[in-house]
Amino acid sequence: MEFLENLFGYDRNSLLLFTGVNFWIFFGAVLLGFSFLYSRIRLRNAFLFLTSLFFYYKCGGGFVILLFLAVVANFHLGKWMGRIPGKQPRKNLLLLSIFFNLGMLVWFKYTAFFILLFNQLTGSHLAAFNFISWGLDISQGAGFNFTEIVVPLGISFFTFQLISYSIEVYRRKIEPLTVFSDFGFYITFFPQLVSGPIVKPQHFIPQIRLPYQLTREEYGLALFLILSGLVKKIVFADYLSVNFVARVFDNPNLFTGFESLLAVYGYTLQIYFDFSGYTDLAIGIALLLGFRLPPNFDSPYKARNISDFWKRWHMSLTTWFRDYLFLPLAYYLSGKMAKPRYFRIKTELLIYMAGIMFTFLLCGLWHGAALNFIIWGGLHGMALAIHKLFYPKMRDKKKMHPFRLFASRFFTFNFIAFTWIIFRMASADEFFILVKKIVFQFHFGLAGEIIASYWKEVALLLAGYLLIWSPVKIKETIRRYFVGLPDYGKAFILIGVIFLIYQFKVSGIQQFIYFQF
Repeated sequence: MEFLENLFGYDRNSLLLFTGVNFWIFFGAVLLGFSFLYSRIRLRNAFLFLTSLFFYYKCGGGFVILLFLAVVANFHLGKWMGRIPGKQPRKNLLLLSIFFNLGMLVWFKYTAFFILLFNQLTGSHLAAFNFISWGLDISQGAGFNFTEIVVPLGISFFTFQLISYSIEVYRRKIEPLTVFSDFGFYITFFPQLVSGPIVKPQHFIPQIRLPYQLTREEYGLALFLILSGLVKKIVFADYLSVNFVARVFDNPNLFTGFESLLAVYGYTLQIYFDFSGYTDLAIGIALLLGFRLPPNFDSPYKARNISDFWKRWHMSLTTWFRDYLFLPLAYYLSGKMAKPRYFRIKTELLIYMAGIMFTFLLCGLWHGAALNFIIWGGLHGMALAIHKLFYPKMRDKKKMHPFRLFASRFFTFNFIAFTWIIFRMASADEFFILVKKIVFQFHFGLAGEIIASYWKEVALLLAGYLLIWSPVKIKETIRRYFVGLPDYGKAFILIGVIFLIYQFKVSGIQQFIYFQF
């Protein structure tokens, strides 16, 4: 009986994380069932839909009902949109879909934030009652506080995927899916359900109708990505976070400016390895099941400028905001602004600057209902607008002088690292304390003693940056070498990586950073 409770019960302290043993037991069971159904496409998709719902239940509890209802609603709205010939009726259905999906996102993620702002501005004492969770999250028990709105896991990701599907159906770029399990599988596919990549329907839907295919090279690449993701997350991100970064950020008064600067660079490395590690795992796991997910990162810390950075960082989110927010807004404004110049600025440039600021303020808000995320998004929007204003034409990397290329990358990287402080800090006081430490209380004379005390963390920090800044050719050579190894060679490396992970594994399973979004 206890075994069945552990198997089918929900425990918020025992989630199916990619870095936990429970997940790999779950994935092994999925592969076993998949091996019997992979040749029967409709049954295969239905099986993966059900296992994805079970995965989400084990991660998000009763909110799986909310996810299922969202799938049902958007499936029928999409079908109706595909059947109706008139543009205005289709637009009304699109608006209904967007209202439903964004309403769900706003309720869970931003209601408490807006009520707090209202209370601060008016001096009132309003409190939210989470009636949706009261009906859904029954697993929390009698002590659950229904004045606190708990954000369903991954809601920002699957909501954006639902919206992109509705928009593409409205635009007639895709035909709506008519089989419920196929649509449910597309939305809930468990490797990318809770933290992306956000998959466009044009990219994924054609795959769900194809028979299973996995070449030997793809099999090797999938294993490489899984091992790479585990090393990034456990060896680098978790170890640096628990043993150094979190200590400094949570108590900046207790550390010198030198330690604070190391922590800033440590968090810059941590958030990249944490999120790109998840992406590597998601792509590798999906590939073993025969599905190809798009890449989400392309060496972002090698970016030459802020525009280049956003072409490399969280590419699926950047593409989503570009295609469904920035470009429609730019087209709308261009139709309303008839003059060639406003305030002596070209209309085209003014539209870009207004559009990019609005987009990145919303991008910051997408990351979380807190002022620091909005400021973070605003800083990136300002940087993009300034770059567009002073550097309208991006220079080709091959024509750039090596010193200038280095300076551009150095400045861009440090700007990104600075904005990560705002992204990470829980309060303005902590932010100013940490910055003050770096600027006025650096204590460089203690650097040797500090490095000696944290030599493992510093060595790991240097190894991490050496890894991400190493030439692409070296990385591709290592990847090709692993893919070309015979199975016993892959098994030998697998054992070595497991041993390495065991040496660096911290106590307790650390959630992925982007799970909170």
